[in-house]
Amino acid sequence: MRKSLIALALAAAMGHATAAEPFQVEDIRVEGLRRIAAGTVFNYLPIQVGDRVDDARIASAIRSLYDTGFFQDIALRRDGDTLVVEVSERPAIARIELHGNDEIGEEDLLKGLKDAGLAQGRTFDRSLLAQVERQLRQQYFALGYYDVRVESTVSPLPRNRVGVRLDITEGEPASVQAIEFVGNQSFDDEALRDQFEMGPVPWWSFFSDADRYSRQRLAGDLERLRSFYQDRGFVNFTITSTQVSISPDRRRIHVTVNLDEGEQFRVGEISLAGDLVFPEETMRELVAVAPDGLYSRQDVVATSEAFREKLGERGYAFANVNPLPEVNEDEGTVDLTFFVDPAERVYVRRINISGNTRTRDDVIRQELRQSEGAWLSTADVEESRRRLGRLGFFDNVNIETPRVPGTGDQVDVDVSVEERLSGSLKAGIGYGTEQGLLLNFGVQQDNVLGSGDRLSFTANNDDVNTVYRASYLDRFYTRSGIDRDMSVAFRDTDADEADLSDYGVKSLTGTYGYRIPVTSNDTFGVDVEIEDLELTLSDEPTEVQTDFVERNGESNMTYRLALSWTHDTRDRAVFPTSGSRQRGSLQVSIPGSDLEYYRASYSHRRFAAISDWLTLALEGSLAYGDGFGSTGRLPFFENYFAGGISTVRGYDGNSLGPRDENDDPLGGNFRALGSAELRFPPPGAEDSGFRISTFVDAGQVWSTPDQDIDAGEIRYAAGLGVIWMSPLGPLTMSVAEPLNDEPGDDTQFFQFSVGTFF
Repeated sequence: MRKSLIALALAAAMGHATAAEPFQVEDIRVEGLRRIAAGTVFNYLPIQVGDRVDDARIASAIRSLYDTGFFQDIALRRDGDTLVVEVSERPAIARIELHGNDEIGEEDLLKGLKDAGLAQGRTFDRSLLAQVERQLRQQYFALGYYDVRVESTVSPLPRNRVGVRLDITEGEPASVQAIEFVGNQSFDDEALRDQFEMGPVPWWSFFSDADRYSRQRLAGDLERLRSFYQDRGFVNFTITSTQVSISPDRRRIHVTVNLDEGEQFRVGEISLAGDLVFPEETMRELVAVAPDGLYSRQDVVATSEAFREKLGERGYAFANVNPLPEVNEDEGTVDLTFFVDPAERVYVRRINISGNTRTRDDVIRQELRQSEGAWLSTADVEESRRRLGRLGFFDNVNIETPRVPGTGDQVDVDVSVEERLSGSLKAGIGYGTEQGLLLNFGVQQDNVLGSGDRLSFTANNDDVNTVYRASYLDRFYTRSGIDRDMSVAFRDTDADEADLSDYGVKSLTGTYGYRIPVTSNDTFGVDVEIEDLELTLSDEPTEVQTDFVERNGESNMTYRLALSWTHDTRDRAVFPTSGSRQRGSLQVSIPGSDLEYYRASYSHRRFAAISDWLTLALEGSLAYGDGFGSTGRLPFFENYFAGGISTVRGYDGNSLGPRDENDDPLGGNFRALGSAELRFPPPGAEDSGFRISTFVDAGQVWSTPDQDIDAGEIRYAAGLGVIWMSPLGPLTMSVAEPLNDEPGDDTQFFQFSVGTFF
């Protein structure tokens, strides 16, 4: 009897039930449904036809139906031997409107609401809405918006539906006004604040958001503080507590960090244990920790990573390297043992290539240093990625090495690429500070029929040069990877338009050669060139021009042998962030030529990532030429020049170096150039083809043996530059100020080369 009363009371609390004598259910009828199907009710109702019910069964049934969340009122009653289930459905959410959410995007916010159970088409629960409001405010608190207000409006709609509107007033984010430290003895507050990305903003930093508080940013800064101490020997450093106080107006944040530095430790003994695979002397060369030096967690991690990379060269791609520190409190030292477990040696089952809709698989495979069936080498995999990136065919190259399911010693190499447009048709008009009016037309396909070959035809016409050139690069002409290059070019140059001496040169040049790979990063080139040249002098030629024509005439046929060497370790062709590119070349006339001379050059460009967004680019080059035999000296129209946007910015194009009797630039046979540049993308455009740079350029040209090479004559300039890798080629602008210009130097503050193509 007592149990029946309890069941009846529970039923009355949860819904409506008619107390009656137990009976056997002959039929079940559901009333009040509008959207929900009767079958749904039957699925959740723990009573079936033929069951005998009493008050306890009824209470249990009501509880089960309430648990579905579909109904706001439930009643069970008896009609003869029929069980009648009367329900009142909760309304459905027809739409959700968001207003005022600028900091959290609508897509992210709707996804969060859906995960919480509030989404279009779902059953509306007012208690859930209140919970969502609280969670939403907490999300804004975590982002530093402590003055946020969230208000909800529920509007009834036809067919038992509602519309939910959330109005969010975000307010202003709280700003960090001060960060203080308690317990620091070895470093002052300023040194510790430098480890924080978050903090008060200087008055002169107009666009910084460093003072914007968030829990995530504070957690990251505290981790950087731990690393700072632990990289300087403070092994037992701890942050005992952190207090974040907010002003009454919820706009200002004050952070106090309480810390315990502990004692400073030095490195004691360094031991290597386990299966080293390589000789111990080889592995010890990779140790970045210095005995008796301050203990540094960063150096310990770097040593472990260097060990793993070294073992990966032998196929131990999943090696475990565990540094085991032993702290000697009395001696103030930390003994280190690096335990090496190479694990299973793995080999490559197959190489899978995806994403290449145009480029043939064999073109990609030719660049891979890792082979199928061979031991996996992490060094070869990384070199393969770099080689594919240097092709210029792909916007992105990704290589992964997943384990083969069911095996412990096999992996697949999955190469996925994102192809870029490799063909172009150009016609355009533009202007350059050095070339004047530019007219051009070009057709180029860098990946002919997916073969990797390059075919191009170019026609350019500006104030200085008229050029027509056709070329074809036959990549992997032989099975050993030798490329073949063929080209023919016509050039008509009016030197006077380039502010040089008044003369003209017309030449027709044919080239045939090969590019021979020597190593993964080194290529040797050999070309044979034939040039038919015609020289035109003005009515008042200079002394140099007259002397040349008297010796060699105005028409010459020259046969040249061109040798080159290229060493390229860049991570990609466009805006590299690491590696270098070196190139040496020698161009020399061969017997049978009307002119006998040579030109030699060497250039070196090196790139280093200073941070995730900042790259240092260093460049230096030397070039020298001279004549021999009957020619005597380097022909004046083969001279080197400096000055302008492509050499030494801040000085007029081709203006540096020797001049003739008319004070026109003459050029010289020896040139030295150098440049240091910091490149970075605009904020929020890290993946774009746009870079801003600060630079220092240096360079000069000399004419030997008439002129001594004096390093004091080198000109310097510094400035700002912009580079945009447009779909039609690089467009550049710079503003530069000469640092040591002399009287008579031609300077130019603003320089650019930009065109509009159509």
